[in-house]
Amino acid sequence: MARLTFSSLTSLPAFALVASSAVGQATRTPDVHFVPTPMDVVDTMLAVARVSKNDRLFDLGSGDGRIVITAAKRFGTRGIGIDIDPQRITESRRNADTAGVSQLAEFRQADLFQTDLRNATVITLYLLPRLNVQLRPKLFEELRPGSRIVSHAFDMGDWPADSTINVGGRTVYYWLMPANVAGTWSLSTTGGGPNRSYEVQLQQTYQRMSGTATAGGRTMQVEAGRIIGDSVTFMLVDSGGSGGQQRMQFAGRLANGTLSGTVAGTPGKWRATRRSR
Repeated sequence: MARLTFSSLTSLPAFALVASSAVGQATRTPDVHFVPTPMDVVDTMLAVARVSKNDRLFDLGSGDGRIVITAAKRFGTRGIGIDIDPQRITESRRNADTAGVSQLAEFRQADLFQTDLRNATVITLYLLPRLNVQLRPKLFEELRPGSRIVSHAFDMGDWPADSTINVGGRTVYYWLMPANVAGTWSLSTTGGGPNRSYEVQLQQTYQRMSGTATAGGRTMQVEAGRIIGDSVTFMLVDSGGSGGQQRMQFAGRLANGTLSGTVAGTPGKWRATRRSR
């Protein structure tokens, strides 16, 4: 598996569109021919993403607008459909008006690679494998931890899906955007026996993490590291002590640049601040 480093995410693909400054619209032909997503797949995509009225959904390559319109009509979700084809945008707006959700469903003729996704909590896709992979750096750069991504038919290359669902022979892929925890952290434990301080070096590959921790001149391994949105779990394994191998299970959450949580099986708590990336 290729290793992803958050600080070295690549720039947008060379084929990304240049928008017209005069009219704010994309100016080249679509990369994907419009093929509508079956409604049972739409239903599954919205269900696996747990879409609600509190979400802001962006459908990239929105076609006739059915995902955005269904989310608006069923859950009261505000959504934005992005499509480069003006015919699809006209059709989508007409469909939203017919469904009575024009106040919730917005459609923009635009290049999805130039669309600002920072307000999105849910991203839906039905593109092509190469487009998904080329879109991936933008998703990591702009989406907040815990944002949900759902793709019909195509995966994200070596970024493994958190879950896959078969719908009548079609596959739906689901990802929860992991927080960026790669780097060097100063970690301390309190309240669970002797207070200890560690320097922890974390490497991250998508939603998995590993690394090392040093304390008292000994080096320990970070194992079974998992990132689910802004939540983390990992184990410190110390094989160098006189009492045999020692394991401590940590669980916590990233908030305001700080990791903190509890140590399993003890009343102890831990807190970590990042020193560098």
